[in-house]
Amino acid sequence: MSKLWKLLIICFSLWSCSNEIKIAAPWKETIVVYGLLDPAASVNYIRIQKAFLDPNGNAYKFVDTNDSIYPTNLEVKLFVRKNGAIIDTLFPQLVNGDNEGIHKDTGLFSSSPNYLYKITNHIFDSRLISGGSEDYEYELKVKNKGTGYECSSKTYTTGLLESLAPVSPSSKDITINDKANSFMSVYYREGRFVKTYDMIIRFWYKETQKSDTSIKTIKSFDWNIFKNKPTKTINGYETKLFAISGSVFYEILNANIKPDADLKREALYCDVEYYGAGEDLYTFIQVNQPSIGIIQKKPEYSNIINGLGIFSSRYITAVRSVPVSVGMKAVLKSSIYTKDLNF
Repeated sequence: MSKLWKLLIICFSLWSCSNEIKIAAPWKETIVVYGLLDPAASVNYIRIQKAFLDPNGNAYKFVDTNDSIYPTNLEVKLFVRKNGAIIDTLFPQLVNGDNEGIHKDTGLFSSSPNYLYKITNHIFDSRLISGGSEDYEYELKVKNKGTGYECSSKTYTTGLLESLAPVSPSSKDITINDKANSFMSVYYREGRFVKTYDMIIRFWYKETQKSDTSIKTIKSFDWNIFKNKPTKTINGYETKLFAISGSVFYEILNANIKPDADLKREALYCDVEYYGAGEDLYTFIQVNQPSIGIIQKKPEYSNIINGLGIFSSRYITAVRSVPVSVGMKAVLKSSIYTKDLNF
């Protein structure tokens, strides 16, 4: 008997062969978490949503429905451990981000209300101390009180970066030169449990209309010093020192600010900001970078046990509103790159 006849007999014995292919697996409750604890911030937020799928219909019908995105009846806790011992339990508060000044980008999914879990308690930063360390671990536990579903994650908090140059917290001003063979020093001491750093210098300036000096506009421009610069270890407290040509700053200003005879410009101050990312956040960013090779499929990364998403830490160190020095203001007027910009 041919294989075809054998197949037909099996089909008839089962009364019929179905030609339906079930693309969707049976529904499974899944929580999606996005949270980055920043010890430098006075308030932290965690986004907790739910994955959903309608096996009998089009999932796009539900993306603009809040009930399909946000789980209800949740119990959210943060257990705080210092060197392994629990010292506190935090209970993040459910809030509408719209009322907090945090608006979700519009798009395919419902953007309002924007539910978040708010943490007003101080987040401790991990640090080295005389004779040892103070390492703080935060464990997030989320439970659906109606279904019993639970997910969790842990992260050590990142530590303070000490900015030493081009500015420190005690700096009176900042100077960036454009002379040949003139370099700006970047000098800092790394924080604990930080895997990578970004650094920017934000230059603030004022534009005034010459025809009507009451019309003034404050503007800024970001000079990206480095991005995704990995640390050698996550132990922290290693010092890093390197130099960057100051003329690059003036070249970038030349490329991004257009000459305008009707405007008078005045240099105001600079913000120097460092963004330190924890190890899990670093891995999440690396995995989700655009693919540049032939193989476009990328692995998924999540550190949420029995869920999806990322729960990690970052530390934003910022020395803000550092006045531009008299010498730098003179360079802005005389530099071949900026002399036509009316500083």
